[in-house]
Amino acid sequence: MSKIKLNQLEMLIAVVENKGFSAAAAVLGCTQSRISHAIVELEKHLNTRLLHRSRTGCVPTPAGARIVKDAHKVMRLLDNIEQIAAETPQIAGRIRVACFRSATAYILPPCLEALSKSWPDIHLDIDDTATEYHHIDEAVTSGRADIGLTIHGQLPDIHSVPYVSDAYVLLVPKTFRLKSPFSWEQLENLSFIQPNANTQTEIIERCREMGLRNEVRHKLASDSGIVGWVNQGIGFSIMPWLSVLPVPENVRVLELPQPLQRHLFIITRMDNRHDRIISTFINFLRDKALIRTTGVWRSGMLTFDY
Repeated sequence: MSKIKLNQLEMLIAVVENKGFSAAAAVLGCTQSRISHAIVELEKHLNTRLLHRSRTGCVPTPAGARIVKDAHKVMRLLDNIEQIAAETPQIAGRIRVACFRSATAYILPPCLEALSKSWPDIHLDIDDTATEYHHIDEAVTSGRADIGLTIHGQLPDIHSVPYVSDAYVLLVPKTFRLKSPFSWEQLENLSFIQPNANTQTEIIERCREMGLRNEVRHKLASDSGIVGWVNQGIGFSIMPWLSVLPVPENVRVLELPQPLQRHLFIITRMDNRHDRIISTFINFLRDKALIRTTGVWRSGMLTFDY
């Protein structure tokens, strides 16, 4: 089904205001036949006569007069839209983001897609090679990154806002048989593979308070390396949920006996907190509707901290 075209309304207004096709054509800079064709098509679409034509000119019918009145409103709305667009400053620039691999893979994609649609001139450089959070903190404090995703919410001269959290989980080889209810004693004959990160020390101590007795047999820096070793049956480990993904075929993921959460923050330097490009990106990162579209949210791995 055809729709009313804006140029049809524009031509109708011109004919009525100039009392004829010839004068309207001169004002609009087009041919009389084009205007006549547009008015005929509009009358067919509306199934009503809009103009009384005579040798002396054109006057609107009662229906035509009402439609011209509303057509003026439409044109004013279009003018307002163009004015708003002209007055809205465009945001353009480049943002450097420091984060960890699993955030890039599982949290950021819908935020980045929405940002690129709304602000196509904002470009991102993402460094997700950090193996420890203090690398991310240092990137932001030194100015090598504009924004960071970290677990440290209180750093000198750094502005931070709460973001999301995921649980620490237990990784065991799928071939290892566990009895219900779970107890740490069942793991005594398995090698303990500890992530080689300073931030894990507190979590391991908390697990020891719960009953973990295994000495550290291996330390690895990379998340994928740890998951791969567990997948090969070399031992077990304790990691944040997101860091385990994608879960290999031979790895079983279990909740800890007492829940422990990893709380993430978005950080930027104090002197950047009001930068429009940076604040715009942070708003997209913290858009709950976008985060809810991620598979990790739908799977229950994430919770909001704000």
